[in-house]
Amino acid sequence: EGGILKRRIIPLCTRRMEEKMASAQAVIPDDFEMPTEAFDIPRSYVGDLSAVVIPEGMIKDRVRRLAQDIHSSIGSEPLALLCVLKGSYKFFTALVDELTSARFNCPHPMTVDFIRCRSYEDTQSTGTVEIIGLSNLTELKGKNVLVVDDIVDTGRTLSRLIHTLEESGVKKSWTALLVSKRVPRSIDVAEDFVAFQIPDKFIVGYGLDYNQRFRDLRHICVMSNSGIEKYKNLE
Repeated sequence: EGGILKRRIIPLCTRRMEEKMASAQAVIPDDFEMPTEAFDIPRSYVGDLSAVVIPEGMIKDRVRRLAQDIHSSIGSEPLALLCVLKGSYKFFTALVDELTSARFNCPHPMTVDFIRCRSYEDTQSTGTVEIIGLSNLTELKGKNVLVVDDIVDTGRTLSRLIHTLEESGVKKSWTALLVSKRVPRSIDVAEDFVAFQIPDKFIVGYGLDYNQRFRDLRHICVMSNSGIEKYKNLE
């Protein structure tokens, strides 16, 4: 009887542990910053950054785990990945690689596509969003779609994109986000898979830019005041 009880308890504990691990969040505290001098920062950016908040190695490890969580949640269903350019290109590439490994035994392949979004405000709270890249949104009709984006703060553009996809007839949609800023949302938006929750700081790197600079930076860093002023009027 003791053996039977153990066999019953152990799987239950394992399931609970797996559920807890799958729901764990990677939260960057408000005061967490590391000196740029401790990392390999390109010479062209010296003085433009005040701190490193998420090193490249941490990003890679977190994306690997995020891919496992995505696969555990979505399963072996056919999946279309939609990359929102430009900011999410590095995150998207890393996530596709890790999902390819996580879905190794899936009978259905993934598909990938790339879009750019342009938002337009109007007198209504919803506004509109122009999707550039897909020749026709009906290409996604009836598909499971994972929208991969770099950052969510106000939530407006991402919310409108998801709404547009739903109107086009996608079967189901999820979002995978590199970073989610802890700021008040203008509108509720789905944040299904988030790599990092971060404080409200001016960040760049790992695809995130400031006037088209810093996308090539390996780490996610905080801009210095002098760096913000330096690039403020550049196009």
